[in-house]
Amino acid sequence: MKEIRIGLIGAGTVGGGVVKILANRTESIRRDLGLPIRLARIADKATERFTTLPVGDAICTGDANDILNDPDIDIVIELVGGTTFAKKLVLDALSKGKHVITANKALIAEFGSELFACADAHGVSLHFEAAVGGGMPVIKTIREALVGNNLFSVKTIINGTCNYILSKMSAQGLPFDTVLAEAQKNGYAEANPALDIGGGDSGHKVAIMASLVSGGYVPFSSVAIEGITSISQDDIAYARELGYTIKLLGVIKKPDDDGAIDVRVHPAMLPKNHILASVSDVFNAVLLEGDAVGQILLYGKGAGDMPTGSAVMSDIVDVARNIAAETPIRISTAHYNADRKVPVHAMDDLVSRYYLRFTVQDSPGVLASITSHLSSQSISIASVIQKEEHPETGVPVILLTHRAIEKNLRTALAAIEAMPSVMAPTQVIRIES
Repeated sequence: MKEIRIGLIGAGTVGGGVVKILANRTESIRRDLGLPIRLARIADKATERFTTLPVGDAICTGDANDILNDPDIDIVIELVGGTTFAKKLVLDALSKGKHVITANKALIAEFGSELFACADAHGVSLHFEAAVGGGMPVIKTIREALVGNNLFSVKTIINGTCNYILSKMSAQGLPFDTVLAEAQKNGYAEANPALDIGGGDSGHKVAIMASLVSGGYVPFSSVAIEGITSISQDDIAYARELGYTIKLLGVIKKPDDDGAIDVRVHPAMLPKNHILASVSDVFNAVLLEGDAVGQILLYGKGAGDMPTGSAVMSDIVDVARNIAAETPIRISTAHYNADRKVPVHAMDDLVSRYYLRFTVQDSPGVLASITSHLSSQSISIASVIQKEEHPETGVPVILLTHRAIEKNLRTALAAIEAMPSVMAPTQVIRIES
């Protein structure tokens, strides 16, 4: 059959990993799978990168247009990142009738409906396995392996930087800023880590998974997102004392009521015996629950050149198989359409248990006033920890609540924080089981 020619744009960390894997696996894929793939062209502005990669006989260039304008290129791999140049590049490639593979979670999460519509219009496919979970086959598992299930719950630790920071804070008793600096030094966090520690990176991945799970389109803008910058060593210690571990969690739930779903990213307290509580360091995990299969856990490295390159490689084989079978759009993405937007529950409507840490003056009646305000909003207390006085910083009072409506909690906290004896904003962490 006709040779399937690949053009790769972006030879950085992930692109370099893809080049290395192709150098090792191309011949076995040709021999064992009968797929005559070939890395024909590579483009990167930093042309010096080519000297350290096993590019073989691929034509190397500094101009991505050399790949887009080559009529013999069947598959374009976009690994440049960002949502400006990358978006134009992907749309141009699709418009020219080329299949596209990307690892760009921001691009898919924010502009997926436009990109998939373009792919459908030109009879080609857009694959994105590497956009979620690095080396873990999250997309393929949801779209194919579990197609016989109604997936009604996803809980995920999907950002290695945040998980590394929280794990180190817990294991070594170090403050957030110290661990963040260590993560940057070790290459686990970017020089500007805002997208990671602010929760945006996890939000992109959760939005993509939510669209797949719901069978509709969940815009990134509808995902409620909180990061980990407010988590202190005190919270880590109190959580441990109470039998919990703090993780940055992505949550997708499909209640059986109005067709809307819960989609959110925020720090959460998990019981120490929860299967996700033991996921530490830079590792990621996705806990899926379906009506037929029950619970399934995917666990592995969520980033890095070779794990992410492995995911890109799986897309290459999928696209090559589709081309060989003359079925270029084997798995439809028609659901990922702006006309099929899925309603998302507002955070005000969330029902959850809560960890609350108040900072108050040591004066009579403070605790009674706090519990009175909570009670007025139908919020009952499960447990209380009150520590000894800290003259400069105030007394920490820690409450765990029973299940309550978030809107009611926020109303109660507004009244509590108006009390003269309350010295700082309340720390709120949701509790997941």
